[in-house]
Amino acid sequence: MNETPTSAPDSLRLASGEYRLVVAPALAAAAETAAERGDPHLFNDMASMLALVWMVEGLVARYRHSVPLDQQTSEDRALDAAPLGACALVFTESELDEASVDECLGALRRAAQMLEDDGIARTGEEYLDQAWEALRTEANEDAIAHLRACARRLGTAVDEWEASRG
Repeated sequence: MNETPTSAPDSLRLASGEYRLVVAPALAAAAETAAERGDPHLFNDMASMLALVWMVEGLVARYRHSVPLDQQTSEDRALDAAPLGACALVFTESELDEASVDECLGALRRAAQMLEDDGIARTGEEYLDQAWEALRTEANEDAIAHLRACARRLGTAVDEWEASRG
């Protein structure tokens, strides 16, 4: 069976504590960044959605590196699925049907790969490091501020990349 974040079994869902660490703050920062960029709906701003993917990927990587394996609650598959799962949540809440959500996720995957191929994908790593340290000490407001800075940097990089492509 071809599993997508919208049709995935419960084994692909993050435990609530891990969701609060690696998805919720990135989601808040991406939504605020989309609004700053002029769109009150995160799902309409491709740069902010790409930032969401990258931030969740980065937080998952830092979580895996920092938290001992025996203290990790979710399955590896769930952690792997978290970046696109976060986007699926955004698209689903926008009231898109499942086929449209899957189409949007495919477009995000392709865009992320193109940006990575062109060396754009890892802009803002220092902000992710700062956000992770803040999350580890439960300084959630500071973490979200660092993630907003990361999302802004990524959004600018995506905009510049798009403009350079003509």
